[in-house]
Amino acid sequence: MRRVSSIGRPALGVALQSVDPKIDLPFAVKVNQGDIGGPSAGLMLALSVYDLASATDLARGRVIAGTGTIDLDGRVGEIGGIAEKVVGARRAGAVLFLAPATQAGDARKAAGGRIRVVAVKTFQDAVDALGGG
Repeated sequence: MRRVSSIGRPALGVALQSVDPKIDLPFAVKVNQGDIGGPSAGLMLALSVYDLASATDLARGRVIAGTGTIDLDGRVGEIGGIAEKVVGARRAGAVLFLAPATQAGDARKAAGGRIRVVAVKTFQDAVDALGGG
C-alpha cells in the first residue's frame, strides 16, 4: 500500500524525543510554569536553576529578561513572538534582554534602544553576558 503525504508526494515522517535525560542537581527543582506554554522559557529557566545551584549571583540586583529554547547541548534556539516579549520585558522594567542570536536584530528593533539586547547562541554565552562566566 502506497501512501501519499499531505505535501503531495511520498515522504517519511520522523519524530525525535530525548530518551531518559538525566540531570543531577544538589537540590530538588519544582517548576511552576503558570500560563507559559511551549519551550521558549527554556533558556531563562536553565539560567534560574544555574543561579540557584552556583555561588554566582547572575542578576546582581538587575531585572533581566530573555527567551529562547535550549537543547541538551546548551544551544539556544529561536522562538515565536520575540518583539512582543521584548516590549513586555521593557514594560516590566528589564534592563537587559537575552535573545537567540538569530533573532537579536528583531529584538533590538523592538527594543528601540530602551533595553539592552544581547545575542546568545549558547547557555554559556548567556552566563557570560550576565557576568557569571
